[in-house]
Amino acid sequence: MSFCKIAAVAMLTALVSPVSGAMAHDSPDHAFEAARVNTMQEATLAFLASLDVEQRAKATTSLDDNVARTSWSNLPLSMAPRAGVAIKEMTGEQRRAFHAMMAAAFSSQGYLKTTTIFWHEDVLHSIVADFLASMPDDDPRKSQGLQFLENYDSELFFVSVFGDPNSRNWGWTVTGHHYAANFTVADGKIAFMPLFLGANPQVIPSGKYAGWRILQHEADRAFALLDTLDESQMRTAVVAEEVDAVVFAGPGKQPEGDAPVGIKASELTPLQRRLLRGVIDEYLADASDEAALRQREAIAQDGMDALHFAWWGPTDDPAARYMFRVHGPSILIDYVRERSADGGYNHVHSIARDPSNDYGSEWLKLHYEEAHQE
Repeated sequence: MSFCKIAAVAMLTALVSPVSGAMAHDSPDHAFEAARVNTMQEATLAFLASLDVEQRAKATTSLDDNVARTSWSNLPLSMAPRAGVAIKEMTGEQRRAFHAMMAAAFSSQGYLKTTTIFWHEDVLHSIVADFLASMPDDDPRKSQGLQFLENYDSELFFVSVFGDPNSRNWGWTVTGHHYAANFTVADGKIAFMPLFLGANPQVIPSGKYAGWRILQHEADRAFALLDTLDESQMRTAVVAEEVDAVVFAGPGKQPEGDAPVGIKASELTPLQRRLLRGVIDEYLADASDEAALRQREAIAQDGMDALHFAWWGPTDDPAARYMFRVHGPSILIDYVRERSADGGYNHVHSIARDPSNDYGSEWLKLHYEEAHQE
């Protein structure tokens, strides 16, 4: 049954059902979430059914396999080999089923960001190939560069499915260069973190796609909040004048137990709190409405005193190297500008995590410990 049909039934159910108090990480509308879970399940089963026996063996593993569930990375493939089935190995039918599975879990915004990051690998390939073509053939860096160039490919994204989608607990991961999505269904609830998104170059500098930009609204929303802080608030929010690379909560750097830094949301004005919610909503809105609503409720129940906004680096230059963080018990958002080939920082990494429930671990009662990755 399609999500639209199930959602229509869910709406009627919601209208006639009594409203009960929501618990932490508990959806205020179970019927709509049940419809979404059903759609995700059908799409994932259809994807698995499209695979041949060998592909299905590569694509599936146990939900409690710690190594498999946490081995995603943002690095190029040659630096961080991936498990699962690559898009490059899929037929046209399998690719259509794969994208249907992705679209069933994401919002339109999240799916568009995903596919743009995939496409961007081909843009990066073209940029690097043009640069290498301009180098002398006897330059040893050229042969090395040509070998590494093969990493930049929109087909080098890998999918793994964990557990049995016919059961109550299961999930999937898709990972490749500058990308990792982790969705978990646990007893009818949807978790969608960690979610890593990145781009290099963040703004395409020249050529056919000059001016196209990826992950721009995340930064714009953070700067909109930063620009409203007074001097006293700024002194509290800015942690350091330079970015500390080890702070970013990327692969292998789970935020469990990390003390929040920066300014408390309770110390912000009503307008500033609204702008902070805008930063958070930009990330939550990548998931389906149902998953985002559950996460939003959990953050709200944590309270304003538990939520912090922090900044590293310059506060007046959107092209400089800076990092911002939003941190609370149920959300951790990091966004950082990294070094790019042109000598600037036209290269971004961004991640959303749930310190209390990454990989749906709280609901599954499983502990997933990420191995440290360089």
